[in-house]
Amino acid sequence: MSGVVSATGLALQRNESGGLFPHTAAQGDLEALSLRVVDCLTRHEDGAEWEAYPLDSLSLTVRALLVERGLMTPEFARMSGVGRTLLVFGSGEASVEVNGSAHVRILGSRAGEKLPELWALVDSIDDYLEAELTYAFDEARGYLTANPEVAGTGLRAHVTVQVPALMVSGRLGPVAVSLASHDIGIVPLWEASGGLFQVFNRHTSGTDEAGILSRIGEATKQIAEKELTARKVLFRENPVKVRDYVGRALGVAQRAWSITAAEAVSLISAIQVGGELGILQPALGAKEGFALMRRLQPGNLVINEIRAAHGGLEDPGVDERRAAVIRDVFAGTCAVI
Repeated sequence: MSGVVSATGLALQRNESGGLFPHTAAQGDLEALSLRVVDCLTRHEDGAEWEAYPLDSLSLTVRALLVERGLMTPEFARMSGVGRTLLVFGSGEASVEVNGSAHVRILGSRAGEKLPELWALVDSIDDYLEAELTYAFDEARGYLTANPEVAGTGLRAHVTVQVPALMVSGRLGPVAVSLASHDIGIVPLWEASGGLFQVFNRHTSGTDEAGILSRIGEATKQIAEKELTARKVLFRENPVKVRDYVGRALGVAQRAWSITAAEAVSLISAIQVGGELGILQPALGAKEGFALMRRLQPGNLVINEIRAAHGGLEDPGVDERRAAVIRDVFAGTCAVI
């Protein structure tokens, strides 16, 4: 699965018993809950590794960066108001949104297929918070949320897969239909540039957390097997066409002076697959390729490459800087003749 699975993410929602959900709660209640959550995490033995940020203190560019890194949901990024806080653990291993769509939402993201490892971290953070908060829980319905679809375990798991061969061959549709029959969804990431999609559990009830992780892991494995087979078939049946597609992607990557985020993802995806098929060298792994894709998203690029925390995400200079990074990364990549 190493050539297909790019990243893993988890989101766990919890609400405090006896209080109103955040969208109807009074400002004072939001502030009080935020202070309790911050105190709970920062005074724990790992508290030195937590940093708390009032949401309104974060610029739009920083919010974009956090969304791109899987540390903030787009929904939370659009919010504002006192009492909404983001806590980040370590160098970005996990985060906690306070007073978003739920009282707390724990987020975690990892490169590659890391469901068990990531769940261990998210579950431990959940335990810390449960020592401070009394969760809203019903014996029949499980953990209660404002959105009934997220009740039960409150857990959403998603795995990012790179499936360009299934997409171009028209085989992704039947795969999606099969997944849906098992309550698994698949949605495009970055508008499906480069054939990137996220596989996720549609509902959070009906089974426990282990069952959700197992279903997602099995679905991901099946998709990876189908994608790798499709790549081999395409290369065997249309070797010149595949080589031409990969070669053109490398040519643009090494020579272009302005590249959009969507185009960058497509180029990296083509070059990565080309390396795995032995068309290009050195090969680029799925995890490394996805890390580069994230690095070249607007928020990451403005803050970490241009180093302007309040820079414009739509500035033409962003596309120029993105092209410069890509030229540098792939300067030594060449075709295998």
